[in-house]
Amino acid sequence: MDVPALLRWYRANRRDLPWRREVSPWRTLVSELMCQQTRIDTVLPYFDRFMAEFPSPERMAAAPVERVLELWSGLGYYSRARNLHAAAVALSRLGGFPRDEQGLRSLPGVGPYTAGAVGAIALGLDLPVVDGNVERVFARYYTVERPTRAWIWTEAARHLPRGEAGDYDQALMELGALVCTPRSPRCLLCPLRAGCKGTGEAERFPAAKARKVVPRATAIAAVWRRGGAVLLARRPGTGLLGGLWELPGGEGSLDEVLASRLGLRVLRADAVATVSHTFTHLHLETTVFSVDCAGEPEARHYDEVRFVEESTIEGMALSNLARKTLAAAGLPVKASGRALARDTHAKELAARR
Repeated sequence: MDVPALLRWYRANRRDLPWRREVSPWRTLVSELMCQQTRIDTVLPYFDRFMAEFPSPERMAAAPVERVLELWSGLGYYSRARNLHAAAVALSRLGGFPRDEQGLRSLPGVGPYTAGAVGAIALGLDLPVVDGNVERVFARYYTVERPTRAWIWTEAARHLPRGEAGDYDQALMELGALVCTPRSPRCLLCPLRAGCKGTGEAERFPAAKARKVVPRATAIAAVWRRGGAVLLARRPGTGLLGGLWELPGGEGSLDEVLASRLGLRVLRADAVATVSHTFTHLHLETTVFSVDCAGEPEARHYDEVRFVEESTIEGMALSNLARKTLAAAGLPVKASGRALARDTHAKELAARR
């Protein structure tokens, strides 16, 4: 592999991104966590807002996790926000970033990829990184249909130029994002084309993975208004969509859900909309009801329930699913972040929650 050609290409063609203009371990960590599973153009405004409010891990550590979730609202994959806050707390206690891979991987939410990215890009460590882009580049370069993750890490490390790991890692990722794309790769523009075995048939590699069948489920969400306020509930801090606000609801009948989760008796219910949302592990169809209830809501299932002025909902920590159900009920909430990028099929990563 012609690594010098790759580095020359990267330095001439890399995108102008805010975390590349001013490099620090903190800015790199925030950007890497935000960019996982999310398009860069979606991340940009979020990154700027985070840096304005949390320019250091100490500033984030001093803030409640709910504030981090509020700023993250609409970006999706909310375990990343909780992990980022936990990492900020750990860094604040440590007094700075660890200076080796093992120390970086001890931070909450930091695995081999993120440790490699922070270490190589911001700390000058000779560490490789492997993401989907890097996997695709190596699979095509060597025409390997089903590369193992271990093999790709080995190859990435074998070609790594000592002292230039940061640019090398970013060059491979940038090449996969801009040239060696999943569909219609631009092989004639590739700096590695001279040695690439896959030139001319690159789309064959790696072989497409079989799609998993996503199970389907149904749920309800209830809109109970009092004057200019609506009842919202904050989910428990751990688990799927932990710590986020939503219309109260869940799987089951409307009467059963509101009785068991809030201690309420339904007096009137009108179905107003059905909302589709796909998580990584589940496709959910939620029927939104406008209701009147007897009793005062109790937080039997949630961490907190309260009536919220409709005009203030937009600034709360809301998942994309919550935004969809609120908007379907006619409440003043805009889709944003990944909700715009993915339309009605935003996905939440639940595997590590």
